[in-house]
Amino acid sequence: MGRAKLTLETDRELLAFIFARFIDGEFTGLKEGYALNRAPNLEAADFLARQIRDEIRHANMYRTLYEYTAATKKIPPSPRLLTLIMAPVTGRLWLEHCFLDKALGERWVLCLMETLIETVDDRKIVNHLKAIAKDERTHIAFGEEQTRAGIGQSAFRRFYLWGLYLRVDFALALAFRLTRSLIQKRYSTAAAALLTDFFSDARARIRREIAELVGVPARNSLWQLFICQLIFLIRLPCVGWLRNPRKTF
Repeated sequence: MGRAKLTLETDRELLAFIFARFIDGEFTGLKEGYALNRAPNLEAADFLARQIRDEIRHANMYRTLYEYTAATKKIPPSPRLLTLIMAPVTGRLWLEHCFLDKALGERWVLCLMETLIETVDDRKIVNHLKAIAKDERTHIAFGEEQTRAGIGQSAFRRFYLWGLYLRVDFALALAFRLTRSLIQKRYSTAAAALLTDFFSDARARIRREIAELVGVPARNSLWQLFICQLIFLIRLPCVGWLRNPRKTF
């Protein structure tokens, strides 16, 4: 038995909110320009340049969807918690960028898009999302490729990246816990069920896929999360182990 469909009649507010936040995400993607300084070769830099064009096109498409669903043309600011979770790490280490922004961050976005494609009863919305999803898959694939190359045979890098994944997973779990009751009160029964199921299903799927990508068991570890977050924030000396030397252009 499939999920109940979301419609403009009953779920306009939720859809407008989602598209507004997707616009935020595309604008953080414009900061790929900073990551160009970390690109290890011309091929990677060229991919980032093309991705920036993708992000601009996507932002315009999401703006169209927002205007199509929203009661007001003014896009509301993002809640502080979501802003912190969505904050990009572009301009930092190349391996971190490709893993967090592309292999992990865009995977969450794609999962939500695929859920909407399956459940929204509106051809215009679905067609726009399908077009954007095609680009997102290429961004994720690039992130996976660069992550695998960056990890190499390093056990430390596997440990470090899984710790960073646990940080993102914890943040999203906390965000869902804090907003779950509001979701149930504010949106339709179908929308509340969709968001609850999405978080549970997508979280489990992403956990499996990221564990496979990094090459580690899919398990929680608070001390690993803490240590890796500490390295990420203050750049301990062992951070040199993460750096890839830039290839000659």
